[in-house]
Amino acid sequence: MKRELGMGLVLVLMCAGLWISNPDFLGQSNVVNTTRQISMLGIFAMGMGLVIITGGIDLSIGSVIGLTGVLLAKLSSSGMGCLGYPLWVGVPVALSAAVLVGLAQGLLITRLKLQPFVVTLGGMLLVRGVSQSVAEGGTLSFGDSPFLRLANGGLLRVGGDALIPYPLVIFLAVLAAGAYVLHFTVLGRYMVAIGGNREAAEYSGIDVSRVEVLTYVISSATGGIAGVCYASYIGQMSQQVGMGYELYAIAAVVLGGCSLRGGEGSALGILIGSAIMRVIDNGINMFQIRYSDDGVRRIWRLDPNWTFIIIGAVILVAVVFDQAVHLVQEQRRARRAARPADESAAPPRPFEAPPTAGAG
Repeated sequence: MKRELGMGLVLVLMCAGLWISNPDFLGQSNVVNTTRQISMLGIFAMGMGLVIITGGIDLSIGSVIGLTGVLLAKLSSSGMGCLGYPLWVGVPVALSAAVLVGLAQGLLITRLKLQPFVVTLGGMLLVRGVSQSVAEGGTLSFGDSPFLRLANGGLLRVGGDALIPYPLVIFLAVLAAGAYVLHFTVLGRYMVAIGGNREAAEYSGIDVSRVEVLTYVISSATGGIAGVCYASYIGQMSQQVGMGYELYAIAAVVLGGCSLRGGEGSALGILIGSAIMRVIDNGINMFQIRYSDDGVRRIWRLDPNWTFIIIGAVILVAVVFDQAVHLVQEQRRARRAARPADESAAPPRPFEAPPTAGAG
């Protein structure tokens, strides 16, 4: 919990600094929109977190988000070239396709003993190509479908904006389910054990292959849920949607305290990491410094072109920090192992000969 508390403090300080810089940061509209963005990122970051905790990686989750939205638009939109089926048909079909992607990748990784990086990289490109074929290289629009209310609507409307957007409700449900599985079930303990030492987990009788397949299925399922939310939020889908989102998810998970080595992580950390990523994204647009130049009040803002520079630097810092923490932990374990076993024990009492019979 120390790492999660530390990153939580960083998040609070970032929000305080942005609010001091620009009071509009805590304005109702910006808070609601940022919460919506955190929620949609957090949904698929939760699935990515489970994969990373088991020692794997899922580079295809961004493409799964795009595929889900494209299929949903193709099936349930009434626009040109779309099929116009009701949403209760389109949503299950799109989510089923997402789950099948995760199942196929999980089986390739576990049955053929392929590297997760290679399999999910190939899956990322393949799924992206499928999305492009379905959309025919163009854009599929939902028009004015009631489906758009899913991401843009919410509960407790004040001043025209919903204080609790529906994606937040979905994210809290996903977060609660992920936290329960990870921290309160045998499956969660198996995930941590596999990430910590895969061979030891196998020798302990854990069905490692089944658990790993399940984590990839869960990851793709959360990507599918996020894809539905993004489709509703954007209102139109193409093969470009979701591109690079897997990097945001990995960054959020690492910032939240999950180790890329596997075996470490928490649902709370993933929540904090997702919030940090989206606050950084929003802060690049909101941060400003007021100053005077020859008596003229001016405002200095960050250049939006620095977005990927800042996010990339944050990812590198997080990875370096994770590596430093592991090096310190290994040094501590080495010192403990080198310490004599009886160092803390009381010194042995000198030998005392028994009293001679009849003495005195």
